[in-house]
Amino acid sequence: MVQEVIEQPFVPAYRIPLRSKPEQRCPRLADAVSLLADRLDRLQDVYPHWRRFDAGAYFDLHKSQVDAMLRIEWLGATLDVTLHADLISPAFHNAERYWADKFCPAYHAMGQQEDAYTRNFWQYVLPAMQRRMQKAREEIAATGELLFQRGDMTFLASACAPDERERHVGQLPPGDEDYASIFLEIPTLTLSRSFDLLEMGRRKERDQRSGVRSQRSEVGGRM
Repeated sequence: MVQEVIEQPFVPAYRIPLRSKPEQRCPRLADAVSLLADRLDRLQDVYPHWRRFDAGAYFDLHKSQVDAMLRIEWLGATLDVTLHADLISPAFHNAERYWADKFCPAYHAMGQQEDAYTRNFWQYVLPAMQRRMQKAREEIAATGELLFQRGDMTFLASACAPDERERHVGQLPPGDEDYASIFLEIPTLTLSRSFDLLEMGRRKERDQRSGVRSQRSEVGGRM
């Protein structure tokens, strides 16, 4: 599914050219993540007014991008929303593509003995994967640092790096534990917020009452 996200272009607000210079990519990536964080923050105000919430329309994402980037869970009276903003990063795209197309097949092709597949993995595939991961790590870390320097409070309030990494490592399939050490070294731009559905409902009622009073005042003023 992540591969499908890469093939599906983002809207211009989230689109960062892979071949642009790092000093150009990081500010644009920070702007995109900040926009997502702001929309996530404002979700508590707009969610109750949707008859059926359309995450793609709200976050301006295609369906395949919603499926890969967004997790929405209803736990009793709590709405938990997690947004994997790392998928906007061009360097992360490049690392993920190599991971899916080259690294994983080569890893599983290795035999128990020293053979051509094993030598290929250790001499070429693994170093190439590490180089791509390092670039992704640098780009995501630099973007997070830039958001911190900007004092972007909506991002800082929703950043959930440690908890999200630990949750994913716990879901690795048996036999893939070797991936964990690489995965844990990557910083993340993942965003997460929990909302009180009851409070959302009360806020909607207050907004509706306020709207009715405003309409009555306008009518009274015209009489």
